[in-house]
Amino acid sequence: IGVFDSGIGGLTVLAALRHALPSQDLLYLGDTARVPYGTRSPETVVRYSMRVGGYLASEGIEALVVACNTATTHALPSLATACARRGIRVFGVVEPGVREALALHEGGPLAVLGTEGTIAGGAYQDLIHARSPETHVIARACPLFVPLVEEGWCSGDVPARVAECYVGDLRGKVQTAILGCTHYPLLREVLTTTLPGVTLIDSAQATARFVAQQLEQGTLSSGQGRTEYRVTDHLERFQRVGEAFLGYLPEPTRWIDLPEAPHDFLDR
Repeated sequence: IGVFDSGIGGLTVLAALRHALPSQDLLYLGDTARVPYGTRSPETVVRYSMRVGGYLASEGIEALVVACNTATTHALPSLATACARRGIRVFGVVEPGVREALALHEGGPLAVLGTEGTIAGGAYQDLIHARSPETHVIARACPLFVPLVEEGWCSGDVPARVAECYVGDLRGKVQTAILGCTHYPLLREVLTTTLPGVTLIDSAQATARFVAQQLEQGTLSSGQGRTEYRVTDHLERFQRVGEAFLGYLPEPTRWIDLPEAPHDFLDR
């Protein structure tokens, strides 16, 4: 199973997948040379995502998990079309998060916290409205959360002040909030303090559960699963911060120079 994100945040999805599918081989790619995707244009996100998808397809994956909310928002249809021609199933992180949020939501406004790209793309808002037209959605871009997590600042005064600026006004107004970025679960402690009593939906855990349900009857390899990592820049930093995410050193990790997507992957 290939798993990709623009950086380190997708490790939350990888960890959840490893727990849910212990026998499967996982190949994680962090496109750290181009992080963050959340501030890029939709066209650029699609271009970057197709390069990653093409590389992982060439590595022989049988399923692809787009562990990036921005890439899911903008590039999932293109990735699904390209991968389908190779028999590769593709999963994003938006639908599982929405499914779980609506199952637990008890009424009132529902908040979606994400990057600028995810919020502007509207995938969460559109899907929530399609499945629960009466639910009022408060979508809030929190662009500084990703660099805070990437720098390892997941607790303390600085992230607490940033969280207060972004979502402090939602206190007492919402009961449920979707963490619409795979980095954001690392800020759960800060967000729980800022939004006491709010149910925080971890899209990483929701995605892992959904993928496991979909693949458990499949024909992916069995046995003891292994995990490998690829990065496009800052290998040492990826391992250092990744160890804080996972509780263990992400290895083996190696650097790659991500090539352009193969023509046969891009052909419509």
